[in-house]
Amino acid sequence: MANVLFLVEKMKPTIALIGCGTVGSAMGKLLARAGYRITGVATRSLDTAGRAAKMVGAERFSDRPWDVSRGAQIVFVTTPDDVIESTCKAIVKHRGFDKNAVVVHCSGALSSAILSSARRCEAAVATLHPLQSFASVDQAEKLVPGSFCAIEGDKAALPVVRRLVQDVGGLLMEITPEGKTLYHAAAVVASNYLVTLMDLALALNHEAGISPDVSFRALLPLINGTLSNIGAKGIPEALTGPIARGDVNTVAAHLKAIENRAPEFLEIYKMLGLCAVDLARDKGTCSQEAAERLVALLEPQTPRSHG
Repeated sequence: MANVLFLVEKMKPTIALIGCGTVGSAMGKLLARAGYRITGVATRSLDTAGRAAKMVGAERFSDRPWDVSRGAQIVFVTTPDDVIESTCKAIVKHRGFDKNAVVVHCSGALSSAILSSARRCEAAVATLHPLQSFASVDQAEKLVPGSFCAIEGDKAALPVVRRLVQDVGGLLMEITPEGKTLYHAAAVVASNYLVTLMDLALALNHEAGISPDVSFRALLPLINGTLSNIGAKGIPEALTGPIARGDVNTVAAHLKAIENRAPEFLEIYKMLGLCAVDLARDKGTCSQEAAERLVALLEPQTPRSHG
């Protein structure tokens, strides 16, 4: 792998993109802007590949990935997660990776192990996952710079991937292949489940008679203030509200109102409340007596036996 290290230190390697979704196209544009030469783009649709090639300034495009991966020093496999492994194996079958090439995928949930077939071509494998939520290529292109990018993979591939993160303006975060799935679960909680929690809050406000447009505008400053407190004070110090205070009566009133007006949300409120009790204990603002009473209120009720 000496020549790979030489490339990292002396010049920017050539890149092929396999898959032209949001992340792949955005990474292609960012890398092209950083001075990398995108030599080829491939996807199942020639029309899509052609448009993506024009977008990133690629020299050629194809519906056969091995046609563009050959000769590239870095190959991004940015297909949907469920076909990354099979795409990599198909390229290997056609001897489509050069010796000492670095093969990278951008999935958050999957480790570099799914690219292991590329090692049969004497290539090294790695992952590079921008920790962001992308709705479009333009948005992704703007958000990757300044965002953390998680990487892991073969020792020989990591210097190359570190350089890629640096050149697109990302912040480096190195993890282990074994930790990749939990890392992605954390990202899902922080992003996707935040959307889910907002839907829950809006639904409860709707039951209270507050219109959705007013509800969101009213809650947004509270959300932003909470995020600011987490950044300034950390967890658990940023926890406020009735559970942090040990206010058992208010929580009991919440449970009664939810059970009467929106019973489908009762269990999730209870589960989140139990987590908040643990944080309140860590913060030290909820007495032991109040914590025990809150747990008794929030724990799932054991069905009575009629036997």
